[in-house]
Amino acid sequence: MRTNVVLVALSLFVTTLAVNLEVPLYTSYAKAAGFGSGLTASAFAAYVAGLLPVLIGLGGSSDRLGRRTVLLAGLVSTLLATVLITISPTIYVLFATRLLQGVGIGLSVGAGTAYIAELIGQPHGPTRAAGYAALTTSLGFGGGALITTLALLLQPGLVPISYWGVIGLTVGCIILLLRLPEYRLNSKAPLLRLPHYPPGSVLIGATLAVAWAVTGLVISVVPTQLARNNLAVWSGVALFLVNGTGVLCQPLARKLPAQRCLQIGFVLIPVGYSVLVMGALTGLLGLVFVGSALAGAACYGFTYLGGLAETAQLAGMQRARAVSGYFLFGYLGFGLPSILVGFLADSVGSEAALLICGLLILSVITYLAYTLRNLLRSA
Repeated sequence: MRTNVVLVALSLFVTTLAVNLEVPLYTSYAKAAGFGSGLTASAFAAYVAGLLPVLIGLGGSSDRLGRRTVLLAGLVSTLLATVLITISPTIYVLFATRLLQGVGIGLSVGAGTAYIAELIGQPHGPTRAAGYAALTTSLGFGGGALITTLALLLQPGLVPISYWGVIGLTVGCIILLLRLPEYRLNSKAPLLRLPHYPPGSVLIGATLAVAWAVTGLVISVVPTQLARNNLAVWSGVALFLVNGTGVLCQPLARKLPAQRCLQIGFVLIPVGYSVLVMGALTGLLGLVFVGSALAGAACYGFTYLGGLAETAQLAGMQRARAVSGYFLFGYLGFGLPSILVGFLADSVGSEAALLICGLLILSVITYLAYTLRNLLRSA
């Protein structure tokens, strides 16, 4: 049984590993096609366009179709995405790749987490499954960009060996998963499961949206600025630090009250973003890495877990739908600001766009911190 749990966790890791595999090459693909920052960010955000319909409309699909079946479908979608960009490494194909990656993540993460919980069993299954999912997906999201960075440092090119490695891992996971037992909660369960927002949860979701917007900018806009200093390849390390630092902070965040975690995040988000942008503008990699780590401590550590815990507390019996609503805010923040800042960068320059975005982040964070403090005190 432990082997089956590890295999499902590995499948989640491989699925998320593929999602940001191309990040260090975004600028190269865009430059070859003559794309500006806005269109490049749109290619990146196609991931959200693929993910959101699945997250909103098919959140309950694994209850009805089976955990293994839906997890396999997610792996096949991400495999096809990686194969496409390997065969044709262009910005145009990147749109389709990102769309398929979004579908793959939307199918895989919920089904995989539930699968692990059922393989472990009660009473510890749900808690341990959440831990497995948080660890593997956080490492996967950052790891894909990191291994491509390392591959490019060894041998530059538009199709690094990391692409072929992930294709091999994905095929291996698909073959092994076929041997696992199927779990189906209810063959008549509805596929459509809309989000739910209890009082106060919208502001908490907005906080996650701001935090994940910083992550989106690290992927979509910051590499363009780094490229001007011939440092674009290091964007993979910056993204890994965002995710990796968040993972390291999660054990501490679990020990703190949810509201305290949110308060820490309110400080780390603007500070981390400011240091990150300063490093990108000046070409100082040390500042880029420090800023990425500080922002990551909030994005995938304190803000993420604190907001999730507070949302679950406010939701009562509607916890599952409320958590879906929480992640919906997060992914909207992950994708939409990147597109807006990308097109703004084409109009006024990436330096001015990043500075304007920083002022907006500081303003929104200040408002949310003040409003949530009063709201949660009176709750």
